[in-house]
Amino acid sequence: MHHLQWNRIGVCEFVGTALHANSAMKIRTLTTALAIGLWLLGLSLTPSAMAMELDFNISAPTAGTISYGGLGGALTGTNIDVASVVGLSTPANSNVVSTCLSCVLNFTSGTLSGAGGGSNNWWRFGSGGTITITGGVTLQPGPDISPTTLLSGTFDSAFVQDLGLQGFKVTFGTFSDTKHPDLLNYYGLAPSTPFQGAFTLLFAAPDGGIGSAFASTSVFSGNVVNTVAAVPVPGAALLFASGLSAMACLRRRSA
Repeated sequence: MHHLQWNRIGVCEFVGTALHANSAMKIRTLTTALAIGLWLLGLSLTPSAMAMELDFNISAPTAGTISYGGLGGALTGTNIDVASVVGLSTPANSNVVSTCLSCVLNFTSGTLSGAGGGSNNWWRFGSGGTITITGGVTLQPGPDISPTTLLSGTFDSAFVQDLGLQGFKVTFGTFSDTKHPDLLNYYGLAPSTPFQGAFTLLFAAPDGGIGSAFASTSVFSGNVVNTVAAVPVPGAALLFASGLSAMACLRRRSA
């Protein structure tokens, strides 16, 4: 399917980067991280979840930071570059990839609700906080969208899993949001259409142990995926596909 292939590019780029840093990375590490994240976020793997999506692609590598300041605070993402947006199975302009103009993802999750691990630490964050994507979009055939708030929402949950490789981590998040009316109009959707979404971001950040603070030194590729709120969140299906893609990349590179 078009959108799974599109998402797979970023996953393989991350896997390549991670393996370049340390060839001992194991398939089971990433598989475990993905499985735990999906289970904790309670996402549903349903065929209907893939019906209609607006996806924002985060290229690799990307500027911006992901951090947790400790003391039970929130997970924060700041000025993470967003490269493009595409509508999938939308009423209009489906599968047309549009370039984002100076778009950035910013978010602050709810506060820390749990932490654990040992060799592979994890952090779980609750509901609340905010998530936004701001910037402009070059639309074909136009008119373009001038810099504005393209996506604005509130977190349901977030989760960070250490992958056990030189500080490499993956974060999952789910949220409810709305989009800019011009963006919705381009894809043939009604103004103020509510959405449910999920994201994955792959990054490197050393930490000091269970529940400790961390700040990213590098942010790698990721995706923000959305569907109309009446349909189950598509994130699980896309994240699951990302996991399968990553495993395939690891197998090819390990062969």
